[in-house]
Amino acid sequence: MTKSINLSLLLCLVITAIAYAQDNCKGKANTFDIYTDEPVLVNQTNGGWLYKTGGANNTVHVLHVYGNPYQMGYAHGALLRDQIQQMMPMFMSYAVAAVTQTAKATPSFFPQYILNIIQTEGVLAALDSIHYTTAPYTNIEFYEEIQGLSEGADFDYQTLVRMHMFPELIKASCSIVGAWGQASVGGNLFQLRALDWGIDNPLVNFPTFIVYHPEEDNGNPFSVLSWTGFIGALTGYSQRTGVSEKVWSGYSGSFSYTGTPFYFLMRDIIQYDSSIQEALTRINNAQRTCAIFLGVGSNSTNTLNVVEYSHDTAAVFNDQTPFPGFAPTPAAHPTLTDLVYVDKHVQPSNDPCMAALLQYSYGKIDAQALINIVSLFQTGDLHIGIYDFVGNQVYVSVANTNVPYPNPLNQPMSPSYQNQFIQFDMNKLFALAPPKNI
Repeated sequence: MTKSINLSLLLCLVITAIAYAQDNCKGKANTFDIYTDEPVLVNQTNGGWLYKTGGANNTVHVLHVYGNPYQMGYAHGALLRDQIQQMMPMFMSYAVAAVTQTAKATPSFFPQYILNIIQTEGVLAALDSIHYTTAPYTNIEFYEEIQGLSEGADFDYQTLVRMHMFPELIKASCSIVGAWGQASVGGNLFQLRALDWGIDNPLVNFPTFIVYHPEEDNGNPFSVLSWTGFIGALTGYSQRTGVSEKVWSGYSGSFSYTGTPFYFLMRDIIQYDSSIQEALTRINNAQRTCAIFLGVGSNSTNTLNVVEYSHDTAAVFNDQTPFPGFAPTPAAHPTLTDLVYVDKHVQPSNDPCMAALLQYSYGKIDAQALINIVSLFQTGDLHIGIYDFVGNQVYVSVANTNVPYPNPLNQPMSPSYQNQFIQFDMNKLFALAPPKNI
């Protein structure tokens, strides 16, 4: 009876929100209840557990890995060997085609020297060039983990490294929200990361929620919403900190691949940093490469900052700072107390939808309100993560996983904002003990 009453209340709230934003938003309500069943154990190995969870059209692997970087990578590879061997060739073919097409259609998207490599030597050579350029600035632990991943999965190391360089070439249009204090339920910090990267790619079939349990004195337990075989953090949470990212499409300054890939730096934040200030120190001290908006939430301050992150600068925005560019504040992006947000469009955005929905939900923003917002605004086609810091809960949704890439029968696909969200109790997941040696 309670569930029925709650669902009726949810539908009433969603219908009201639709009426409020109908002149500004094009999406439709996500009326699924949140999936709360416990993950089901699939397999285990020394140093790792593999579970599955989710509904019929958005099943997600839940992978727990333990130990040092090599051991965590090896467990990842061993438990998902078949999926890695299946996905990687498809993904690399997709990556080569995507980069080649972008180089032809929009050559200015790439630095001239990378464009020259793509045109004369090919995409794989360009990915290798990025690897050689970024490696001196990258935490060696990532390469140790990829080495373990390669050996555990019995798959080529160089191909895995190339796959990890791809996000430096092709960025995504995404949305970021942080709400706390007067803006949220109970004043608690809720953070949104909605990834818009398209759903016509092999990643759709291999979503993986990775829970890292590093060896003692090597950082926080943390989680990454990712894909089989990818260890960077485009979407990540540790309870101490959470990260969100969006490409800075309007950036007009310089950039260089001589630095740390942004998704490795984002993972270092959630693994090692316990506050926004620690994260900002890391960002300021880093050799930065491409231009993104980087959202960093912190449980210690119960706030979120957005950083204009680029090779040239690291400018910090909070709820008191007009965004973007400090001033003037765009009409479609009003400054609201205890609320920081960036929508999926090129900034400054003239789309009023997200601001209208946030203003409607102001004072009562929580995970469910953010689910309503992403569905009505239509952001987060590939995956979505919502972090509840005080409750230590993470809510995720992924694009439907039951249509095999490359979809030869042209079956209908549904983006993650239309699908059921899965709730993860991170109190339980972070506390899960490693398997006994088998």
